[in-house]
Amino acid sequence: MKNTLISFIIYIFVLNSNTYSSEIKIEYKIDNQIITNIDIDNEIKYLQSLNKNLDDLSKKKIKEIALNSVIQEKVKYIELSKYFDFTLEDNELEKIIYQNLYNNLKLENRNQLNNYFNKYGLNLEDIFFKFKIELLWNKLIYEKYISNVVLDKKKLKDKIKEDISQKEPIEEFNLKEILFNVDNNETVENKYSEILQTINERGFENAANIYSLSNTSKYGGSIGWLKKTQLSKTIYSKIKTLGNSEISKPIQAGNGYLIIKVEEKRFINEKINEKEELEKLLRKETDRQLNNFSTIFFNKIKKNIIINEI
Repeated sequence: MKNTLISFIIYIFVLNSNTYSSEIKIEYKIDNQIITNIDIDNEIKYLQSLNKNLDDLSKKKIKEIALNSVIQEKVKYIELSKYFDFTLEDNELEKIIYQNLYNNLKLENRNQLNNYFNKYGLNLEDIFFKFKIELLWNKLIYEKYISNVVLDKKKLKDKIKEDISQKEPIEEFNLKEILFNVDNNETVENKYSEILQTINERGFENAANIYSLSNTSKYGGSIGWLKKTQLSKTIYSKIKTLGNSEISKPIQAGNGYLIIKVEEKRFINEKINEKEELEKLLRKETDRQLNNFSTIFFNKIKKNIIINEI
């Protein structure tokens, strides 16, 4: 009966696919979820739509990145299904998802989104579902771990006051990141050398796709512009002497390590609102700690899920 059901699911998938007519093959089974060769091909297109530099990698490496991405998504979906009903409509969530898509792709409306993803042979509804998984995952992590986040508000406030008191133009950085962990059989130095070699050969964006555990990995590690006041003292001390396009040494961040690339830096003459900067810094520090909890939680549930290659 189970085999019949799987065959039926694949048959329906083929009927709904307007981009493939080749043979469908199940590559992996994760609990009650399957991953087909079509899923992997579509994930490659999806990742390429977000980061065009991915085309510079070999087909084998791109497939490996896509497979890891699909597995991660399936694991999250299995866990999220215990807490959320994916069939329910959520207008507020829908607004957030589309706004994220507009901002990330610099588009203005749903018609432009449709046209953009159609060029890659992708369906906007499928893209929407992917973002829904990520947002619900972030919501779950927030609800589970927000009480564990520790913030030294006074320390952060003192930092901003110190920066503002210097009465100089505010330094601002356009940054990219790679967040990585080190396995038991690795050293930080060896992992950093491996990542650095990939950066030199394939570019920072592709290295972020391959190695980074951060949500920014799909966008080539792009963080965007941050003021000095929005950076921790540790990170600022590691990047303040870097020039444009230069890359930092590994910076410890929770249980992981950060590699920061300074795309560009500038000084701006702008009056800093202490209250607003403090709120931004508190949000950033909260996000950093929650991302750390997210990685730990994901690795924990992945260990308890059976992943079989077919």
